[in-house]
Amino acid sequence: MIKKFLEALSITKLLIDDNIFMCETRMKQTYFTRAANCKMDFKSLILFQLNFVKKTLQLELDSYLKAIKGDEESITKQAYSQARQKISPTAFIIMADAITSWYYGDEDYKTFKGYRLSAIDASILEINNSQRLRDAFGYVEGGKTVKLARAKASCIYDIENDMMITSIITKYTTGEREIALQLIEKLEQLGLKNDLILFDRGYPSRDFFLYLEEKGIKYVCRTSSARRFFQTSFQNLPKGVSPPRL
Repeated sequence: MIKKFLEALSITKLLIDDNIFMCETRMKQTYFTRAANCKMDFKSLILFQLNFVKKTLQLELDSYLKAIKGDEESITKQAYSQARQKISPTAFIIMADAITSWYYGDEDYKTFKGYRLSAIDASILEINNSQRLRDAFGYVEGGKTVKLARAKASCIYDIENDMMITSIITKYTTGEREIALQLIEKLEQLGLKNDLILFDRGYPSRDFFLYLEEKGIKYVCRTSSARRFFQTSFQNLPKGVSPPRL
């Protein structure tokens, strides 16, 4: 496990040291062109955001800068907040995808009877209640005049290897099945590995099952009444199309 962790770190280091990666993930072409004048350059910002912050932001910033620069130089949390907005969120998606592709690349991972066993589920997130986030992700009514920002998160989680394969944060009103389709499309991009995916009872539908059948993905879903669901959902199928096996 330690060896795997160190190898994953080396992949991350290769990316954040890569000037092409920096150029592709900065928000503007003019950012990070004067590294000598930056208290926190591209690499420093990435590493700090990957760090597990336990104390207040200002204390963590002071400690981090002292560790990497060896002096008492500091940066305010306001300046840091402005600096981190120079990096696109896609930088972290690219790093996560690179580690995922590497992890499953050599087939040296746990399986369940030959299957990569994973599960998809979604959850509601309580996010900072700003107008910008309410516009971006949606909100719930907290009263006659109160609107509370909310988002929806979902992921494909590898149960045997305790590994998040891919994830998404999207609008609060997005349906679970719609998000699951996006996750499975991403899973295909990363590479299918004889997958067996578990779903809760909010996912089953005729179209969803037919989609999984077309993709050749094995699945297990909870339903309130499996036989009744199959009887009502798979009547009058097109000629040549067989329903999933019960």
